[in-house]
Amino acid sequence: MNVFTGARESQQPRKQTVEPKTTFHISDPWGRVGYRSKRVGWLMLVAFAALGFIAVRLLMVQVVDREQHLGEISRHITRSSITGERGNILARDGSFLATTDSATTIGANPGLIISAQATALAIAPILNMPTQKIYELLSKDLSYVHLQREVPPHIADRIRALELPGIEYREEPDRVYPNGNEFARNLLGQVDRDEQPLNGIELQFADLLAGQPGSRVDYVAAFDSVKLPGGDLDYEPPKAGYDIETTIHTPIQRLVEEVLKTAVVTSGANWATAIVLDVATAEVLALADIDHFKESGQARVAGASSAYVKQFEPGSVAKTFTIAAAIEEDLTWPEEVFKVPYLYQYSDKPFREPYVYEDRELTVTQILSKSSNIGTIQIAERLGPDQMYHYLRAFGLGQYSSGDGDNPSFPHETRGKLKPPQDWEGIDLAAISFGQGVSVTAIQVAAAYNTIANNGKYMPSSLVRGFVTPEGASREIEPQVSQDVLSATTAKQMRAMLESVVIEGTGKRAAVEGYGVGGKTGTAQKPLVDQRGYGDSYTTIFAGFAPATEPKVTVVVVLDEPLEYKAGFTAAPIFSEITARTLGILGVPKTR
Repeated sequence: MNVFTGARESQQPRKQTVEPKTTFHISDPWGRVGYRSKRVGWLMLVAFAALGFIAVRLLMVQVVDREQHLGEISRHITRSSITGERGNILARDGSFLATTDSATTIGANPGLIISAQATALAIAPILNMPTQKIYELLSKDLSYVHLQREVPPHIADRIRALELPGIEYREEPDRVYPNGNEFARNLLGQVDRDEQPLNGIELQFADLLAGQPGSRVDYVAAFDSVKLPGGDLDYEPPKAGYDIETTIHTPIQRLVEEVLKTAVVTSGANWATAIVLDVATAEVLALADIDHFKESGQARVAGASSAYVKQFEPGSVAKTFTIAAAIEEDLTWPEEVFKVPYLYQYSDKPFREPYVYEDRELTVTQILSKSSNIGTIQIAERLGPDQMYHYLRAFGLGQYSSGDGDNPSFPHETRGKLKPPQDWEGIDLAAISFGQGVSVTAIQVAAAYNTIANNGKYMPSSLVRGFVTPEGASREIEPQVSQDVLSATTAKQMRAMLESVVIEGTGKRAAVEGYGVGGKTGTAQKPLVDQRGYGDSYTTIFAGFAPATEPKVTVVVVLDEPLEYKAGFTAAPIFSEITARTLGILGVPKTR
């Protein structure tokens, strides 16, 4: 039961509180939809601005300032040339006459040297250099200095054993001559320490021997030019040089040098030259040029070839050409007899026969074997200047030994002197007929006598056979054009006449035991240098071939101003020794 104690209050229902609904506005921050859209807009604006800046920068770099930036890049690129391996020079049997090895160069980085004085004191005695000079080099403000190049291995090893800080070792190409530095150097030539050719075959075929250089392009650090790892931009490998195949017969070359060194000292000559040709090919089997240093008494192989460069009057060896031309033209024959006076007037000059005091009757063969000047003049009168000149040119006089009027066959080769016939005057025909008023080189004389040995066919002498490519393929040099100067009949007659010179004439000391030999002496007065006429100095020559009937080799010997000037006593014995030993090396059967 309900009990009411007071007035009844009216009860109102309790109001409930209702939370208002949340309304989002675009301007409201943090997490609202409008804020996100604005942020994306700003990011896109920044991105477009960055891309625009990059585009403008690229335009500036690649178009507007292109040259400037390329220059900046190139300053951080190094380009280096790579030298190809130099080709070899080969003998006729393929053995090395010149090749390239490596040698140690000792240098230093002065910045890494702890004590220049101590280092100099340690290595100077080993390098055989003044201590002060090494000290000065080690004290320079440079990153590298050369101390000594091309050091022998045992010297380099001694320096390495000291383990000195700052001393550096570099391997550089070194030209090596396996038969010795003097062997055939008159022909091979030399190179300097940087492999640059100086003369000889090294110079003549420099482009082929050197090959083609390669190259390398690298990025380097901006400040110290150090190559960066992985910075190779470009690499082109070098190409090795060609090998040069010569005609040189190593044993014969060695014997000719040996004989000639002894001869030049014994005879007292200033210099001497000797040549050995293969008759069938006119290839140079051996060619030695020897200089005589009279103060020291030493004889050495010359640094350049006198046989190609030095010219001299041939003297009586030229009588062979005069007589051969007259026989070829049917103007005389070997048995024809001439009345040869010991005094003979030609033009405005009286000629006197040396060492003869009476008139004689001589056959053409005897004119040659007894070396009669006046008899030769009489024969030349039948020929006349035009025909005389024609045959001397055909024998190779007055032109390069290559047979090409414009291209020498060896560096610095001379042509000699042979005036055209329209310039001959006075006694020129007479003098030229016996070897005065004309000058020749030893290689010209060798090729001319080889013509008679080779049945009348002139062939330019050759020193190089061909090349071998880096891939090993051989390429022969095409021989120069040969020409018939004499008929085989005339050549045979001349060989018999020249054999008589050795049997009973002025060339007896040129005889070779077991073989017939044909040849001619030449004792030529040397013309004065500063005035007309001749002095008291002589060039002595012997030119010939063996065996006489079927020649295999042609040999020429030249001596400049020997103490005994008669060729029969000086050049002829040298010819005999060289020829005898050469025939033995070649295994040519004896004919007697």
